[in-house]
Amino acid sequence: MVSSRPRLPLASIAAGVTGGVANAAVVLALYARADYPALESATATAVLAFGAFAVGFVPLALAVYTRLFAPAAGFVALVAGTVSLEFTSPMPEWGTQGGAVIVDGPTHIGSYANTWYVWLALAAVVAAAEFGVRRQYGIADGRLRNLPDRPLERADRYAIVLGTAAIVGVGTSLLVVRSGIRPSLLVPIVFGFAAAVTAVPFVALFEDGTLLPLALFAVVPSLLVFEVFVTTDSPVHILLLGPYAVVLALVWLLERTARQRLGGLDDGATDERAA
Repeated sequence: MVSSRPRLPLASIAAGVTGGVANAAVVLALYARADYPALESATATAVLAFGAFAVGFVPLALAVYTRLFAPAAGFVALVAGTVSLEFTSPMPEWGTQGGAVIVDGPTHIGSYANTWYVWLALAAVVAAAEFGVRRQYGIADGRLRNLPDRPLERADRYAIVLGTAAIVGVGTSLLVVRSGIRPSLLVPIVFGFAAAVTAVPFVALFEDGTLLPLALFAVVPSLLVFEVFVTTDSPVHILLLGPYAVVLALVWLLERTARQRLGGLDDGATDERAA
């Protein structure tokens, strides 16, 4: 019996492998340049390389498979920005104290490599955002491949929204655990707030075609990137994502009301909405 399960084409796999190997090579080269102690352990090096490979593989394979531009463009911008930040910052100095490794100076490439889950979450965000805008507004959406057709069925819309929200929630939760949030009971709350603040603008986009909540949502990825590269005393400020979700919901309501009064609310699509 032949399986009907869709398979990733060789072109997508090749693009993903190229991106993964390239990203892993960049990470390991910059680790070696700064004499990171992690390279002294084969296990730590393998884990490091695997995470870096995933960060490069997913967005490029996704871009080739679906013909979305944002995942690949975001990945290239991220790597370029990290490399630039690394070369324009002082080299870290390593030492030991009480048997523990201590470091003096910035470790940007370490922050980048060890937060692979954040970059995968943001890849999901930009992919969902590009798909939603292009499909809802018919912007060269005929070039897209292996994605739900317009009009989107309710199951497809919910799968995209809830899936993206859950991925961001997990990535944000892992980030605050790494940053040392206290008490640890706050982690489930962080997950809920991060998922909610992600879900609101995407529900607005896929249900009504409203764009302002999505535009304002850009603050959230920026906050996560800041949290990765800038050491803070406590990541408890991430809890502000909860109130911000309420703000985005209010903005959605205001934009929806304004567009209804102006006669411009057409669900962002030229086709009739599927149930």
